[in-house]
Amino acid sequence: MTSMLRVVSVAPGASLQDNGRHGYQRYGIAEGGVMDRTALAEGAALLNNTLDDAVIEFSGNGGVFEVCGAPVLIACTGADMHATVDDQPVPWRSTVMVNAGQIMTIGAARQAVYGYLHVQGGFDVPQVLGSRGTHTRAGFGGYHGRFLRAGDELPVAMPSCSGQAYLSMTTGLPQQAKVIRIVRGAQADKFSDEVYQRFVNTVFTMSPARDRMGARLDSPHGFKSETGLSGISDAVLAGDVQIGGDGLATVLLSDRQPTGGYPRIATVISADLDRFVQLPVLSEFCFECVGMEQAVDALATYCQSLLSLKDNIAPLHRNPAEMTDLLSYNLVDGVIDAKRDS
Repeated sequence: MTSMLRVVSVAPGASLQDNGRHGYQRYGIAEGGVMDRTALAEGAALLNNTLDDAVIEFSGNGGVFEVCGAPVLIACTGADMHATVDDQPVPWRSTVMVNAGQIMTIGAARQAVYGYLHVQGGFDVPQVLGSRGTHTRAGFGGYHGRFLRAGDELPVAMPSCSGQAYLSMTTGLPQQAKVIRIVRGAQADKFSDEVYQRFVNTVFTMSPARDRMGARLDSPHGFKSETGLSGISDAVLAGDVQIGGDGLATVLLSDRQPTGGYPRIATVISADLDRFVQLPVLSEFCFECVGMEQAVDALATYCQSLLSLKDNIAPLHRNPAEMTDLLSYNLVDGVIDAKRDS
């Protein structure tokens, strides 16, 4: 029997995403992929999925979903959101079995932005140019190339290996970012030393003007380039800090444009990009400029932390008084099997 997740209701901005569409930027196609790659890797580790398995990405608020068909093993990662199954609380960053007919509700994000709903095996949507992720501006990939809405029926792929319910990621949620590390940008030399130092010493505020393409930063002053806006358009990277004609900074993110002509004063290092995208609106932070060697070392540490995620998974401690599925447990091993002898 196959499984399906029916969308009862969902907040704006929810879409199917995965690890991204790599190797096509030269043809004008954005890399895309989830905003928080640590959250994607955590869900994959909990459910024995791959990074290419599609997940639901929420932006600020979740939704209500009904499982149809066979039971589904799920996990939620990223921004902490209040989740329930049939009104019973579900622990975050843990695996939970949801049966047919049960209703799963995911609320608003708390102290972060992007949350993720993973199902074992991922969602069974076609790969387009090597990815199941949604390219909403171009209208392809994901579920019919668009954001999710009520009434959508998302088929669940058959898992390639079995998973286990009630496992939990034992590491804590990432701390709120106060300092984001950067390296000098591709056009940093187009800014005077005075402007660059002012940029590094500025306390920024995350503005409401943000989406999967980029995040505008509020600051008490602008950062004008000495050579103006006459640069040649070239390839841009996730994390590039672009200075527009108004002198304000915008950090380019997953669905960024493939090329850009505005000067990039800095680039958020890859190891800090997940923490940056999870900064809530109105949160304050500053940049710290580091050398390329430090950025490479930080990336190596970040990659190693993703590779070792499975070492941080352990059985979830549960209160027997709250366990509605108590008979599914063999509580007295070697003496009685509640499922067989009942």
